[in-house]
Amino acid sequence: MCAKTVYEYTPEMEHYLIRPGSIDEHLDFPAIFSNTQPVEVEIGTGKGRFILAESLQRPETNFLGIERSLKWLRIALSRACRAPRPNCRFLCLDADLVVKLLLLPHSIQAYHVYFPDPWPKDRHHKRRLFHPRFIEKMALSLAPGGRLHLKTDHGEYFAEAHANLLAGGFFQVISESVSRETLQDIEDASDAATHYEIKFRKEAREIYSAVYEVMP
Repeated sequence: MCAKTVYEYTPEMEHYLIRPGSIDEHLDFPAIFSNTQPVEVEIGTGKGRFILAESLQRPETNFLGIERSLKWLRIALSRACRAPRPNCRFLCLDADLVVKLLLLPHSIQAYHVYFPDPWPKDRHHKRRLFHPRFIEKMALSLAPGGRLHLKTDHGEYFAEAHANLLAGGFFQVISESVSRETLQDIEDASDAATHYEIKFRKEAREIYSAVYEVMP
């Protein structure tokens, strides 16, 4: 049996990390960020390219990154320490739990979900993120006019997520596209491109993108 890797964090890393044990009933964003700026959430931050770039470029917005992988989380935290960014925090919890239980109604301005695990095998479809209850809770947590930004390289997953998002009457489509932009080198990628977006564009895969707005 392999021992689970235990990651230690420097004090600088700890500054950007919300410990689950510190949460009392719900995420208190004014207390966490010491301001009342709008909050955007990235589900599945990976190594943190998107959220770290955005938090520097948009200091007027607070960002919460949710990442279950301790390995990727440590990399993101390490990168966060390279430049001061008081508007960025990370949380290592299941996104389904966070959205359903820890977010107050109308407390989120936008969600970013980029290249989530498509769980391609039929027996694993129940693990997919965009099931009806999750979508309902996500919509409830969004402020009026709040948006969901979605990208994936998996066409069948996108079709299912798209149908589920519209079926409940909680979201409307603002934009939708399919692209196959080939990326030759990482230097050609935008600062906010995620690790998987860079990987898939270098492989010339089709990328399915959509933006949804919560219904009034």
